[in-house]
Amino acid sequence: MPPLSLAPGAVPLPLPPAPRRRRGLLIGGIMALIAALAVAGGAVFVANRDSFAAPAEAAAPTKTRPPTTLESATAALKAQAAALIRNDEKAWLAAVDPGQAKLRARYRTMFRSLRSLGVSAFDYRAFRDPDGADTAKGVDLDATISYCFAGNVCPADVDAKPTIAAKLKLKPVGGQWVIASSAPTKSEDDALPTPWESGDLVFSKGKRVTLVALPSEKKYFKKLLPIAEAAAVVNDRFAGMVGNPQKRYRIYLAGAKQWTQWYGGMDDKWVIGYAIPLNEAGMDVVLNMPELKSDTRLLETTVRHELGHVVTLGAAERTSWTAGDMWLKEGIAEYIGWYPQPATASWRRYSVSKAVHGSKRPKSIAVNALKDNASVEESDAFYGLGHFAADCMAKKYGQQALFTFVRLYLREDKDLDPASREAFGKPFSTVDKTCVAWIRSKA
Repeated sequence: MPPLSLAPGAVPLPLPPAPRRRRGLLIGGIMALIAALAVAGGAVFVANRDSFAAPAEAAAPTKTRPPTTLESATAALKAQAAALIRNDEKAWLAAVDPGQAKLRARYRTMFRSLRSLGVSAFDYRAFRDPDGADTAKGVDLDATISYCFAGNVCPADVDAKPTIAAKLKLKPVGGQWVIASSAPTKSEDDALPTPWESGDLVFSKGKRVTLVALPSEKKYFKKLLPIAEAAAVVNDRFAGMVGNPQKRYRIYLAGAKQWTQWYGGMDDKWVIGYAIPLNEAGMDVVLNMPELKSDTRLLETTVRHELGHVVTLGAAERTSWTAGDMWLKEGIAEYIGWYPQPATASWRRYSVSKAVHGSKRPKSIAVNALKDNASVEESDAFYGLGHFAADCMAKKYGQQALFTFVRLYLREDKDLDPASREAFGKPFSTVDKTCVAWIRSKA
């Protein structure tokens, strides 16, 4: 079977730090004019009443400064964002050049996709492009769009929300500023484009899960939705244990082309699914349907595994992880993926057995992270060892203690030993030694 391994930059390989953009400070100055009055014996005295100015109505009228080009353009973007939130498609499209049919069609599908996904926040931050035009006939902007979906935590800090970046050109048409062109901007650290930025998406909504795909993958909805709903029930239980309840899970079904494009694309032939962080606002799951469509058991464990990342890592207080954390991140996701079956039922048991009884047997459950060029057998052994380690901690100290340990270490950024002492009542060295011996006896 293809292993549940992932390429760098996506879970279940080491989760990349949630992208944090440099905080910008908006400084507003407030000037107060204070008039000093002489106060004596509780009375206010005026030295010269005639020296006061004439009544206010006689003062010269204040001239209103006309808005700048930048202000007019950004006001149009803010109005468009507000139209999206109140579900006004007509007003949303009013901010797009009426003479460009393809651009308007793109924005129309974007509107409908975002509404179907349950958009709850959508904001533009636009800045003048220093290399672009800025005239009464048009303005070039560098824009950052932050957004949230209903069911996820939506951080108050705009820098903690998921974002996309784009270069926009706005121009006046009929007395109104409209978007004349829009092109995504991408850096090596950005997982873009998002699925909703382009393409006519279709949806299937269950009680706990929303499936999202292009029409070509709609055929998988009927098979996948009951599997995803069952996986959500399992993950809801563990989400409560780590203090990260989920209102709704989102799973994107990628075809061969989308698999190489969405969220930066995947090119590792062994990758069959991943969970992508939406900064500090939760995580999305993407499945490689061409690789999963014919194996129901693999599909079931993969969906549970990836939703396991959503509940154990999504919207965590801890916002970055290292390669040294991978054993527990993947181990707990495998534990959830196979639950309630034990680690000994996993198809990875053979590789684990070879590893723990071989000449280079691991001396700790906190094994080193997989290398980028790891073989299939090494990948199987790594994921399997993590699963066995999680299973050991659950059986030796209790399932609740295991997930307390996960919460403290993966979500709240406590070190291994303090997290172990609080969760298990024992130092990590003791837990480690106990579980290494247990794995050797079971694998």
